[in-house]
This record gives sequence, structure tokens and C-alpha cells, in this order.
Amino acid sequence: MKQQALGICDNCLSEIPRDEWYTSKGKPRLYCGIDCRNTGNSRAGAPIRSKKAKQRVARGEWQNPAKLNPPTPEEQARRSRLGRKREVSAGTWRNPALSDEAKEKLSRPRKHDPALHAVLEKLKQEQRLADLTPEEKELHRIYRRDLRQARRKEVNAWYRNWYRQQQASLSDEEREAQRARWREQNRRRRKARASE
Repeated sequence: MKQQALGICDNCLSEIPRDEWYTSKGKPRLYCGIDCRNTGNSRAGAPIRSKKAKQRVARGEWQNPAKLNPPTPEEQARRSRLGRKREVSAGTWRNPALSDEAKEKLSRPRKHDPALHAVLEKLKQEQRLADLTPEEKELHRIYRRDLRQARRKEVNAWYRNWYRQQQASLSDEEREAQRARWREQNRRRRKARASE
């Protein structure tokens, strides 16, 4: 059930674009995006989760997580090794890399060239950028620059598409009024720059 007015997000109260006021099922859209939807669903389910937790406490089933002893990484590794040993001795263990899906994945070309891949692996292992050689730093710099440019292109394409959709919903008079406002803003900016 929608809480706010049509076109207003029930969570953050921001405006929803006019062409997205209704879902594909024809119902009023409750939230502006996936984050607000997840937050709203979580808040709606909070009383149910709380009630169930209280019932577990009343039945004596609840345990304080702070008093539990989770296994250490060494213990987890030991358990995993034991499981593999059992599978090997029973003859049921299979190399995961030999499955059809794994073979298909391993046959694909690498996402990065080997040198850049080695640099990214070093940085994953908590090495600092300062620890890299000059050649590795240059590789990383070029990679980050290309990544930024690709993201910028993606964002610009999204805004161009959004702008086209906005313009399509305007009448000729509204478009002309918008252009007049922009011309006036540009004139003021030029005047302010000239006076500096």
C-alpha cells in the first residue's frame, strides 16, 4: 500500500520520474530505486523478525552469539581437508576444474593481461601502491584511467538516454521555454565572467 503521494518515494521522499510512476503491472510505484525498496522491505519485515526472535527467547532456543565459539580459520581448513579425504577414499571426489562449466570458463581469454593481473593480485594481498615497481605503477595508472573513462562513458550514456526521455515528454512550447531559460542562464554566466 502506497504511503506517500503518487510520484514520491515512500522511503527517501525523493521524486520518481513521471514515466515511472506506475509498475509494469499498473500499480503505483512505491520506491525510487532498489536501495529504497530493500530498505522498505526490511523495515516492513522488522516487526515479524522481532516477534519470531522473542518467541525463540521465550522457548529457550535462543543462544547469545557472543558466547558461541565459532571455528577458527585453522579449524575450518582442517574440517575441509577431512571432508576431501573422505571423498577421495570413497572415490566420489572430482576435480572441480574438470567439469564442463569450469573448462568453458578456463578456456575464455583473461580479462587482464598477465602483467596487470599480477599487479592487481599484489594489491589484493594488502600490498601498498608504493611497494610496486615504476613499471607496475604505470600499468596500474593506465588501468585506473581506462576504468574511470569507461564508467564516465556509461554514466553519460545513461544521462543522455534520460534526457531524451524527458524531452520526448515535453510539448513544443515547454521545450522552447526550457531553451529560453538556458539561453538566459548562459547570458548571465558570460556577463559574470566578463565582469571578473
